[in-house]
Amino acid sequence: MKTHKTLQGGTICTGGSKRRIVVSTLAEAQFFADGGFDDIIYAVPITADKLPLAAALTLKLQAFHITVDHPDALEAVLQRAPAMGKPWSVFLMMDCGYGRDGVDPTDPDSILMARRLTEKTGVAAFAGIYTHGGHSYDHEGTEGDIASKVRETASEEAQAAAAFGKRLREEGIDVPVVGIGSTPTCSNPPLQGLQGINEMHPGNYCYYDVMQERLGSCTEEDIAVRVVTRVIGHYPKKNLLLVDMGWTACSKQGEACGFGRIEGHPELTVAGLKQEAGLLKSTHGQQLDFAKYPLGTQLRLEPYHSCAHTKQHDRIHVLADDQNTVIDTWAICHGW
Repeated sequence: MKTHKTLQGGTICTGGSKRRIVVSTLAEAQFFADGGFDDIIYAVPITADKLPLAAALTLKLQAFHITVDHPDALEAVLQRAPAMGKPWSVFLMMDCGYGRDGVDPTDPDSILMARRLTEKTGVAAFAGIYTHGGHSYDHEGTEGDIASKVRETASEEAQAAAAFGKRLREEGIDVPVVGIGSTPTCSNPPLQGLQGINEMHPGNYCYYDVMQERLGSCTEEDIAVRVVTRVIGHYPKKNLLLVDMGWTACSKQGEACGFGRIEGHPELTVAGLKQEAGLLKSTHGQQLDFAKYPLGTQLRLEPYHSCAHTKQHDRIHVLADDQNTVIDTWAICHGW
Protein backbone atom coordinates (compact mmCIF):
# COMPACT_ATOMS: atom_id res chain seq x y z
CA MET A 1 0.00 0.00 0.00
CA LYS A 2 2.98 2.34 0.49
CA THR A 3 3.18 3.27 -3.19
CA HIS A 4 -0.37 4.31 -4.07
CA LYS A 5 -1.66 4.96 -0.50
CA THR A 6 -5.30 4.88 -1.67
CA LEU A 7 -8.37 2.91 -0.58
CA GLN A 8 -9.36 2.25 -4.17
CA GLY A 9 -5.91 1.00 -5.11
CA GLY A 10 -5.92 -1.20 -2.03
CA THR A 11 -9.25 -2.69 -3.05
CA ILE A 12 -7.84 -3.57 -6.48
CA CYS A 13 -4.62 -5.00 -5.04
CA THR A 14 -6.49 -7.25 -2.62
CA GLY A 15 -9.03 -8.44 -5.17
CA GLY A 16 -11.78 -6.74 -3.18
CA SER A 17 -11.07 -8.61 0.07
CA LYS A 18 -9.55 -5.54 1.78
CA ARG A 19 -7.39 -7.89 3.82
CA ARG A 20 -3.74 -8.82 4.32
CA ILE A 21 -2.03 -5.55 3.50
CA VAL A 22 1.31 -4.01 4.48
CA VAL A 23 1.77 -0.34 5.38
CA SER A 24 4.83 1.75 6.13
CA THR A 25 3.33 4.38 8.46
CA LEU A 26 0.79 4.30 11.27
CA ALA A 27 -1.10 7.05 9.44
CA GLU A 28 -1.55 4.59 6.58
CA ALA A 29 -2.65 1.89 9.03
CA GLN A 30 -5.31 4.22 10.48
CA PHE A 31 -6.36 5.38 7.00
CA PHE A 32 -6.89 1.85 5.70
CA ALA A 33 -8.50 0.66 8.93
CA ASP A 34 -10.99 3.53 8.73
CA GLY A 35 -11.60 2.54 5.11
CA GLY A 36 -12.71 -0.97 6.04
CA PHE A 37 -9.40 -2.83 5.63
CA ASP A 38 -8.28 -5.53 8.06
CA ASP A 39 -5.29 -7.79 8.73
CA ILE A 40 -2.66 -5.06 8.43
CA ILE A 41 1.11 -5.27 9.02
CA TYR A 42 2.95 -2.14 10.12
CA ALA A 43 6.27 -3.02 8.51
CA VAL A 44 8.58 -0.61 10.34
CA PRO A 45 10.19 -1.46 13.70
CA ILE A 46 7.87 -0.22 16.45
CA THR A 47 8.98 2.10 19.24
CA ALA A 48 7.36 2.73 22.61
CA ASP A 49 5.85 6.10 21.63
CA LYS A 50 3.80 4.44 18.87
CA LEU A 51 2.31 1.71 21.07
CA PRO A 52 -0.87 3.59 22.13
CA LEU A 53 -2.04 3.96 18.52
CA ALA A 54 -0.88 0.42 17.72
CA ALA A 55 -2.90 -0.85 20.69
CA ALA A 56 -6.00 0.99 19.46
CA LEU A 57 -5.60 -0.58 16.01
CA THR A 58 -5.05 -4.01 17.58
CA LEU A 59 -8.37 -3.71 19.38
CA LYS A 60 -10.22 -2.25 16.39
CA LEU A 61 -9.16 -4.83 13.80
CA GLN A 62 -9.43 -8.56 13.64
CA ALA A 63 -5.69 -8.62 12.98
CA PHE A 64 -3.11 -5.87 13.30
CA HIS A 65 0.57 -6.82 13.33
CA ILE A 66 3.60 -4.89 14.49
CA THR A 67 7.28 -5.60 13.81
CA VAL A 68 10.32 -5.56 16.10
CA ASP A 69 14.04 -6.08 15.61
CA HIS A 70 15.50 -4.90 18.93
CA PRO A 71 15.20 -6.44 22.42
CA ASP A 72 14.37 -3.06 24.00
CA ALA A 73 11.46 -2.53 21.62
CA LEU A 74 10.27 -6.06 22.29
CA GLU A 75 10.31 -5.49 26.05
CA ALA A 76 8.38 -2.23 25.63
CA VAL A 77 5.74 -4.18 23.71
CA LEU A 78 5.56 -6.96 26.32
CA GLN A 79 5.20 -4.48 29.16
CA ARG A 80 2.15 -2.85 27.59
CA ALA A 81 -0.46 -5.34 26.44
CA PRO A 82 -3.53 -4.03 24.60
CA ALA A 83 -6.67 -3.84 26.74
CA MET A 84 -9.57 -6.31 26.72
CA GLY A 85 -7.20 -9.27 26.91
CA LYS A 86 -6.21 -9.18 23.24
CA PRO A 87 -2.50 -9.97 22.70
CA TRP A 88 -0.12 -8.20 20.37
CA SER A 89 0.62 -9.93 17.07
CA VAL A 90 4.35 -9.47 16.48
CA PHE A 91 6.55 -10.17 13.47
CA LEU A 92 10.29 -10.50 13.96
CA MET A 93 12.03 -8.47 11.28
CA MET A 94 15.13 -10.16 9.86
CA ASP A 95 17.94 -8.90 7.66
CA CYS A 96 18.22 -10.95 4.46
CA GLY A 97 21.28 -9.06 3.21
CA TYR A 98 19.84 -5.58 2.69
CA GLY A 99 21.57 -4.22 5.79
CA ARG A 100 18.88 -1.67 6.64
CA ASP A 101 16.91 -3.25 9.46
CA GLY A 102 16.11 -6.63 10.96
CA VAL A 103 17.82 -9.10 13.24
CA ASP A 104 20.76 -11.21 12.13
CA PRO A 105 19.25 -14.66 11.40
CA THR A 106 22.55 -16.36 12.34
CA ASP A 107 22.75 -14.69 15.76
CA PRO A 108 21.57 -16.84 18.71
CA ASP A 109 20.05 -13.68 20.26
CA SER A 110 17.58 -13.59 17.37
CA ILE A 111 16.24 -16.97 18.44
CA LEU A 112 15.97 -15.69 21.99
CA MET A 113 13.78 -12.82 20.82
CA ALA A 114 11.43 -15.22 19.03
CA ARG A 115 11.33 -17.48 22.08
CA ARG A 116 10.59 -14.51 24.33
CA LEU A 117 7.49 -13.83 22.27
CA THR A 118 6.26 -17.41 22.59
CA GLU A 119 6.74 -17.30 26.36
CA LYS A 120 4.35 -14.37 26.85
CA THR A 121 1.09 -16.13 26.05
CA GLY A 122 -1.82 -13.75 26.45
CA VAL A 123 0.41 -10.72 26.05
CA ALA A 124 1.91 -11.38 22.62
CA ALA A 125 1.79 -13.91 19.82
CA PHE A 126 4.65 -14.61 17.43
CA ALA A 127 3.25 -13.97 13.94
CA GLY A 128 6.37 -15.00 12.03
CA ILE A 129 9.27 -13.54 10.04
CA TYR A 130 9.21 -10.43 7.91
CA THR A 131 12.05 -9.37 5.59
CA HIS A 132 12.58 -7.00 2.67
CA GLY A 133 15.16 -7.58 -0.06
CA GLY A 134 15.71 -3.90 -0.74
CA HIS A 135 19.23 -4.49 -2.03
CA SER A 136 17.59 -5.83 -5.19
CA TYR A 137 17.40 -2.18 -6.27
CA ASP A 138 21.18 -1.75 -6.23
CA HIS A 139 22.11 -3.69 -9.37
CA GLU A 140 23.58 -2.11 -12.47
CA GLY A 141 24.57 -3.37 -15.91
CA THR A 142 22.83 -4.41 -19.09
CA GLU A 143 19.15 -5.29 -19.00
CA GLY A 144 19.79 -9.05 -19.07
CA ASP A 145 22.56 -8.83 -16.49
CA ILE A 146 20.39 -6.81 -14.09
CA ALA A 147 17.49 -9.26 -14.30
CA SER A 148 19.87 -12.14 -13.61
CA LYS A 149 21.38 -10.33 -10.63
CA VAL A 150 17.91 -9.57 -9.26
CA ARG A 151 17.03 -13.27 -9.45
CA GLU A 152 20.19 -14.08 -7.52
CA THR A 153 19.19 -11.57 -4.84
CA ALA A 154 15.68 -13.06 -4.81
CA SER A 155 17.18 -16.49 -4.23
CA GLU A 156 19.38 -15.21 -1.40
CA GLU A 157 16.43 -13.42 0.19
CA ALA A 158 14.19 -16.48 0.05
CA GLN A 159 16.88 -18.89 1.23
CA ALA A 160 17.84 -16.67 4.17
CA ALA A 161 14.24 -16.34 5.34
CA ALA A 162 13.43 -20.02 4.83
CA ALA A 163 16.59 -21.08 6.68
CA PHE A 164 15.77 -18.81 9.64
CA GLY A 165 12.22 -20.18 9.75
CA LYS A 166 13.56 -23.74 9.70
CA ARG A 167 16.04 -22.95 12.44
CA LEU A 168 13.31 -21.51 14.67
CA ARG A 169 11.12 -24.56 14.12
CA GLU A 170 14.02 -26.83 15.04
CA GLU A 171 14.10 -24.92 18.32
CA GLY A 172 10.45 -25.79 18.87
CA ILE A 173 9.10 -22.36 17.87
CA ASP A 174 6.04 -22.24 15.64
CA VAL A 175 6.53 -19.87 12.68
CA PRO A 176 3.15 -19.17 11.05
CA VAL A 177 4.46 -16.80 8.37
CA VAL A 178 7.76 -16.58 6.51
CA GLY A 179 7.32 -13.45 4.43
CA ILE A 180 9.67 -11.91 1.87
CA GLY A 181 9.39 -9.39 -0.87
CA SER A 182 10.54 -6.41 -2.82
CA THR A 183 9.06 -5.52 -6.17
CA PRO A 184 12.17 -6.55 -8.15
CA THR A 185 12.47 -9.93 -6.39
CA CYS A 186 8.75 -10.63 -6.72
CA SER A 187 8.78 -9.66 -10.40
CA ASN A 188 11.93 -11.77 -10.98
CA PRO A 189 11.55 -14.59 -8.44
CA PRO A 190 14.24 -17.24 -8.01
CA LEU A 191 14.20 -19.87 -10.72
CA GLN A 192 14.48 -22.67 -8.17
CA GLY A 193 11.22 -21.64 -6.49
CA LEU A 194 10.19 -20.35 -3.08
CA GLN A 195 10.35 -23.38 -0.83
CA GLY A 196 9.72 -22.48 2.79
CA ILE A 197 8.07 -19.13 1.92
CA ASN A 198 4.36 -18.50 2.33
CA GLU A 199 4.02 -14.72 1.90
CA MET A 200 5.30 -12.11 -0.53
CA HIS A 201 4.79 -8.39 -0.07
CA PRO A 202 5.96 -6.20 -2.97
CA GLY A 203 4.93 -2.55 -2.77
CA ASN A 204 5.80 -0.84 -6.04
CA TYR A 205 4.32 -3.47 -8.37
CA CYS A 206 0.87 -1.81 -8.45
CA TYR A 207 2.23 1.15 -10.46
CA TYR A 208 5.76 0.16 -11.48
CA ASP A 209 8.05 2.93 -12.83
CA VAL A 210 11.11 3.62 -14.96
CA MET A 211 13.44 2.26 -12.26
CA GLN A 212 11.52 -1.04 -12.22
CA GLU A 213 11.70 -1.15 -16.02
CA ARG A 214 15.49 -0.76 -15.79
CA LEU A 215 15.59 -3.59 -13.24
CA GLY A 216 13.64 -5.90 -15.55
CA SER A 217 10.51 -5.95 -13.40
CA CYS A 218 8.22 -4.60 -16.11
CA THR A 219 7.97 -3.01 -19.54
CA GLU A 220 7.12 0.62 -20.31
CA GLU A 221 3.54 -0.45 -21.04
CA ASP A 222 3.21 -1.71 -17.44
CA ILE A 223 3.98 1.69 -15.88
CA ALA A 224 0.57 2.84 -14.65
CA VAL A 225 1.19 6.36 -13.30
CA ARG A 226 2.26 9.69 -14.76
CA VAL A 227 3.00 13.18 -13.47
CA VAL A 228 1.31 15.66 -15.81
CA THR A 229 2.95 19.03 -16.43
CA ARG A 230 2.52 22.00 -18.77
CA VAL A 231 4.98 23.96 -20.85
CA ILE A 232 5.19 27.48 -19.40
CA GLY A 233 8.28 28.91 -21.10
CA HIS A 234 10.37 28.83 -24.31
CA TYR A 235 14.08 29.63 -24.38
CA PRO A 236 15.34 28.92 -27.91
CA LYS A 237 18.77 30.47 -27.35
CA LYS A 238 19.34 28.04 -24.50
CA ASN A 239 17.41 25.26 -26.28
CA LEU A 240 15.28 24.75 -23.14
CA LEU A 241 11.61 24.41 -22.25
CA LEU A 242 10.25 25.47 -18.86
CA VAL A 243 7.51 23.35 -17.27
CA ASP A 244 5.46 23.76 -14.10
CA MET A 245 6.88 20.57 -12.56
CA GLY A 246 9.60 20.93 -9.96
CA TRP A 247 10.92 18.53 -7.35
CA THR A 248 7.76 19.18 -5.32
CA ALA A 249 5.86 17.44 -8.12
CA CYS A 250 8.11 14.46 -8.79
CA SER A 251 10.87 14.40 -6.13
CA LYS A 252 14.58 14.46 -6.95
CA GLN A 253 15.02 10.71 -7.26
CA GLY A 254 16.48 9.46 -10.52
CA GLU A 255 18.39 12.58 -11.50
CA ALA A 256 20.98 10.52 -13.40
CA CYS A 257 18.13 9.02 -15.45
CA GLY A 258 16.32 12.27 -16.21
CA PHE A 259 13.94 11.75 -13.29
CA GLY A 260 12.03 9.33 -15.50
CA ARG A 261 10.87 9.56 -19.11
CA ILE A 262 8.72 12.09 -21.00
CA GLU A 263 6.04 9.84 -22.46
CA GLY A 264 5.92 9.87 -26.24
CA HIS A 265 8.76 12.37 -26.55
CA PRO A 266 12.11 10.58 -26.77
CA GLU A 267 13.64 13.88 -27.93
CA LEU A 268 12.99 15.46 -24.50
CA THR A 269 14.56 14.85 -21.12
CA VAL A 270 14.49 16.70 -17.80
CA ALA A 271 17.57 18.89 -17.47
CA GLY A 272 16.93 19.97 -13.90
CA LEU A 273 14.30 20.69 -11.26
CA LYS A 274 13.69 23.67 -9.04
CA GLN A 275 11.03 23.73 -6.35
CA GLU A 276 8.01 24.47 -8.55
CA ALA A 277 9.48 24.46 -12.06
CA GLY A 278 11.69 22.32 -14.22
CA LEU A 279 13.72 22.60 -17.40
CA LEU A 280 13.53 20.22 -20.33
CA LYS A 281 16.35 19.86 -22.84
CA SER A 282 16.90 17.85 -26.00
CA THR A 283 17.98 14.30 -25.35
CA HIS A 284 20.95 14.28 -27.73
CA GLY A 285 21.71 17.98 -28.09
CA GLN A 286 19.63 18.52 -31.22
CA GLN A 287 17.82 21.85 -31.69
CA LEU A 288 14.26 21.60 -30.43
CA ASP A 289 11.31 22.56 -32.63
CA PHE A 290 9.58 24.91 -30.21
CA ALA A 291 6.48 25.10 -32.42
CA LYS A 292 5.73 21.52 -31.34
CA TYR A 293 5.37 22.63 -27.72
CA PRO A 294 3.13 25.74 -27.54
CA LEU A 295 2.74 27.30 -24.10
CA GLY A 296 0.17 25.26 -22.22
CA THR A 297 1.12 21.97 -23.90
CA GLN A 298 0.64 19.04 -21.54
CA LEU A 299 3.47 16.56 -21.15
CA ARG A 300 3.53 13.43 -19.03
CA LEU A 301 6.48 12.18 -17.03
CA GLU A 302 6.75 8.44 -16.46
CA PRO A 303 8.24 8.58 -12.96
CA TYR A 304 11.60 7.17 -12.08
CA HIS A 305 10.31 6.06 -8.67
CA SER A 306 6.53 6.05 -8.38
CA CYS A 307 6.55 5.84 -4.56
CA ALA A 308 8.41 9.14 -4.25
CA HIS A 309 6.57 10.86 -7.09
CA THR A 310 3.11 9.86 -5.85
CA LYS A 311 3.87 11.02 -2.31
CA GLN A 312 4.20 14.59 -3.60
CA HIS A 313 0.49 14.74 -4.42
CA ASP A 314 -2.82 14.51 -2.55
CA ARG A 315 -4.89 12.74 -5.20
CA ILE A 316 -4.73 10.37 -8.15
CA HIS A 317 -6.78 11.10 -11.25
CA VAL A 318 -7.89 7.84 -12.87
CA LEU A 319 -8.11 7.96 -16.65
CA ALA A 320 -10.37 6.12 -19.07
CA ASP A 321 -8.96 3.96 -21.83
CA ASP A 322 -8.57 7.05 -24.00
CA GLN A 323 -5.90 8.20 -21.51
CA ASN A 324 -7.46 11.70 -21.38
CA THR A 325 -10.85 11.46 -19.67
CA VAL A 326 -10.81 11.54 -15.87
CA ILE A 327 -13.29 8.96 -14.59
CA ASP A 328 -12.43 8.96 -10.87
CA THR A 329 -10.27 10.70 -8.27
CA TRP A 330 -8.64 8.87 -5.37
CA ALA A 331 -7.42 10.54 -2.17
CA ILE A 332 -3.81 9.76 -1.18
CA CYS A 333 -2.98 9.18 2.47
CA HIS A 334 -0.44 11.56 4.00
CA GLY A 335 1.27 11.70 7.37
CA TRP A 336 3.27 9.38 9.57
